Amino acid sequence: MLKTATTIFLLLFLLTVSACGTLNTPQSKPAPAAPPPPAANPSSPSQPDWNKQLHNKLNQFDGKTGLYAKNLKTGQTFSFNQDTIFPTASTHKLLVSLAVYKYLYSEASLADKQRYDNNIKKMLTISDNPAFYELLDDIEKKKPDALTRVLTDLKLVHTRIHSREAFTKYGYHSVTTPAEMAAVFETIYNEAYLGKEFSAILKEELAKTIFNDEIPRFIQNTKVLHKVGELPGIQCDVGIIDDGRDQILISAYTSTQRPPPYASNFIANISAKTYNLLRTKG
Repeated sequence: MLKTATTIFLLLFLLTVSACGTLNTPQSKPAPAAPPPPAANPSSPSQPDWNKQLHNKLNQFDGKTGLYAKNLKTGQTFSFNQDTIFPTASTHKLLVSLAVYKYLYSEASLADKQRYDNNIKKMLTISDNPAFYELLDDIEKKKPDALTRVLTDLKLVHTRIHSREAFTKYGYHSVTTPAEMAAVFETIYNEAYLGKEFSAILKEELAKTIFNDEIPRFIQNTKVLHKVGELPGIQCDVGIIDDGRDQILISAYTSTQRPPPYASNFIANISAKTYNLLRTKG
């Protein structure tokens, strides 16, 4: 009995020593954990790919469209079918305004000067057609080559205004391209062609237009100078978004069989995307 008790005691002693030895064995150093992925910075979200979005939108248009855009501060441009011929619709009123101030105004009587100013204001703010035709009649009577001279001055090779040649070739009396009408608008904006006084008049009227469904629609609290145009199946807008830091020139033309709201919505959408693409970031 004593021998059995002694044996049990020895076994318990050996088990205790073994357990203590296991507890005191140094642990191996664990492998370093993989670094966590960098946390997303909520203040710097990834920028949308405006270039891709804009190309996709232009390619999806049901009809024909053309776009020319330029950041007048940085010189960065974007273009899509920029040399395609489109009817000018009412954007030809920009060229008539230039022709009157450049080639008729200095020789006009005071009464005619007041009439010219008033008609130009109506053309650019409410797109008044009678005012346009009245000025066109004055050009044809007093300086029949005035419009041609403006086209030559600005090196516009595709644009034609009230032209029989254009009507024979294209079915419209006045045609242009997005790039060339953009050049016309930039000419007005930079004031070099007409000088500061007349350019300021045109820019003031273009900023007061009653039509705000296209380029300005999604541009909130920002100055926009622009001239719209519309004919059956044709819709266009050319202008400058001036946010105080950048001046983004946009010239967009469309031709489609869809109802007018389709093209209007399209121009508003691509104008916002173009602005976001070309404006200075940060």
